[in-house]
Amino acid sequence: MKLNSLRLALMVMLLVLFGALGTVWAANSQQESSPHLTPDKWIGQSFTFLSLPAADQAAGYEIFDVELAKQGFNGDHSARIPYAQNVSKQVTVTDVVTYIASDNQYEYIIYLEENESKQKLVGRTSRGQLEGLVLTSDLAKAQKQFLGKTVYVKLRTIEGLYDPQTITKPLSIPTKIGSAVNVVDVYAGMKSSEPIWLIVVTDNQKAFIPITYSLTNVPSNFCQQDPPWQEKVMLNDFRATSGWSEELWNQIDAGIVNLGMTSEQVRFSWGAPASISQHATDPNVSIWKYGTKTLNFSGDKLTSIESEVTP
Repeated sequence: MKLNSLRLALMVMLLVLFGALGTVWAANSQQESSPHLTPDKWIGQSFTFLSLPAADQAAGYEIFDVELAKQGFNGDHSARIPYAQNVSKQVTVTDVVTYIASDNQYEYIIYLEENESKQKLVGRTSRGQLEGLVLTSDLAKAQKQFLGKTVYVKLRTIEGLYDPQTITKPLSIPTKIGSAVNVVDVYAGMKSSEPIWLIVVTDNQKAFIPITYSLTNVPSNFCQQDPPWQEKVMLNDFRATSGWSEELWNQIDAGIVNLGMTSEQVRFSWGAPASISQHATDPNVSIWKYGTKTLNFSGDKLTSIESEVTP
């Protein structure tokens, strides 16, 4: 009897122990797999320097050698690290210091180390973003997910591919929402808010679609769905699988939004809103802003459209 009681007690202890470990493992797994890293979680993360437009290359990156940080933060452009010596290189975040900016928003001083030379660098975020960098793992994941695949665009035009070394940009290429394009390359782009370029072929022309793979290193007020790259492309033929009527798709193709549309249908028609907020007294009502237009949703249905009155 005593032996059975001892075995039972031991089993209970093991269950409690493994339960606690399971909770820790689950928490760690969730943290590691989370695609959206706020700057306070950047320590140990690798970032890659983006290309810069030709007009900005002479000024370099707004990141400084630690010895020149003070004058760099005071606006001295000569303190910036040069473009040619750093483009495509990788840096690792070694420390992050949080402070309250003049607009009472949290901002961050980001300390970095260049992976090859071990040069110590420092930058300062604006709205939670350090311009000129892409999370290296985001780039690798995007390459694995999209390269060689067919994607379906949620755009009416895409930009023709051009050489970042030149200022002249080719004309936009008109597309139909839901068009299939083939991804022939994936590489780092030029803006941290959409730092990854999907190089695609459509109508025998090369073009690029800039995407955000995660919300890491984008402005803190950036409004995107999850995963954020779905604002631009989908992996499935959504026109064929949506079940929406031809009339509804004609409205979406024409950029028309009508009452009764779902939030997804509005996104297809108008793209991402500038902001989303909840109603002050009714948590079931969400408010989407598009320029001078305010769209009110009850649950997932568009119930009213308001136009801002200009004086």
